[in-house]
Amino acid sequence: MINVALVIDAIGSYGRGLLRGIARFVHTNSDWAVRYEEWTEQDDLPRWLARGKFQGVLCRVRNSRQFEALRRLGVPIVDLGSLISPPGVANIHSDHLRIAQLAAEHLIHCELSHFAYCGFEGRLFSQLRLAAFQKVLGTRSREPLVFDVSLRSSGLSAKAKRDGQAISYDSKLGAWLNRLPKPVGIMACNDICGRHILAVCQEIGLRVPEQVAVIGVDNDEVLCELAIPALSSVDPGADKIGFDAAELLNDIIRGAPLPVEPLLVAPRDVVMRTSTDIIAAGDETVVAAMRYIRNHATGTTTVEQVLQYLADQSMLVSRSTLERRFKALLGFLPHDEIVRVRIDRIERLLKGTEYPLWRIAEIVGLGDEPHLSRFFKLYKGMAPGEFRRRTGLGLV
Repeated sequence: MINVALVIDAIGSYGRGLLRGIARFVHTNSDWAVRYEEWTEQDDLPRWLARGKFQGVLCRVRNSRQFEALRRLGVPIVDLGSLISPPGVANIHSDHLRIAQLAAEHLIHCELSHFAYCGFEGRLFSQLRLAAFQKVLGTRSREPLVFDVSLRSSGLSAKAKRDGQAISYDSKLGAWLNRLPKPVGIMACNDICGRHILAVCQEIGLRVPEQVAVIGVDNDEVLCELAIPALSSVDPGADKIGFDAAELLNDIIRGAPLPVEPLLVAPRDVVMRTSTDIIAAGDETVVAAMRYIRNHATGTTTVEQVLQYLADQSMLVSRSTLERRFKALLGFLPHDEIVRVRIDRIERLLKGTEYPLWRIAEIVGLGDEPHLSRFFKLYKGMAPGEFRRRTGLGLV
């Protein structure tokens, strides 16, 4: 039996995601046993570490003192994303460049021309994501405006300041948001920061997403859904990082060499919510049509139904006229958007649920599994099952 100690700060959805991935590995490897107790980076290392007989450690700690204490155990260690691992410790963490790329591409897809980044002062992960966001936009000759939120805000407990879990109203952030050219797309370093931006926007009367579109990172579903409006976010695939870290430690314990460089795990996808559901078109008819498609597109939705909806809203227009306006303003046709929304919903269900294909076909209005498979393969070039194996939870 391989006994492994888990010393992981699991506050927030990212930490819980790491644990879910490790649990999935444990459940598929009967010779593994783990010990875990609730722990945060501010706590001393658990006393049971020194008393236990462990063959390896999976950790997420934040300072060199804690790392040195773990190294004295004399067993292989895999660090899940502290970004400061010392020599001799394997490291696996999020691919910050790819996270920033997904966020930037999503904001660009919203037809925005102004971009900004808001991070946490002094936090390494925030600085890395900023550098990656600047690099991605730099390839398109864009330069984001930048603001760092201070975690030294008054009225907070010391723990809240360290964690960034709560931030009092920051007049400097409000002034910065007011000065930004509009409409603007903002990448927040994480969901906590993104939710704070939305709260300040509400406080000072900025419209989201029409004036300010915001995307966070971590896809903490509770935080994102509690935000007003709901916060779009990049899902970093924390559960995959946890699973891959356990797999890496298992290999090292069995004699595999330590990886020379940190292993990077690509994020899963952008989960779009209301905070970036912007339609940058100056034509009210096109905007209304896009809203209808995004809210109602299923396997049976047609352009004719969109036209009927517009007529019911006193926006009578012919199909050829609507298609011409779509092409001129957005570069694609109404039918293309219907297909895109439908494919997007199928992808989300394939990646985020265990539903069988026949059930997904019912949900998106495609009738049955063969119809779903033909439709998906036509536009994605692969079968739904293959897509799920490549990008989802490893479920068939």
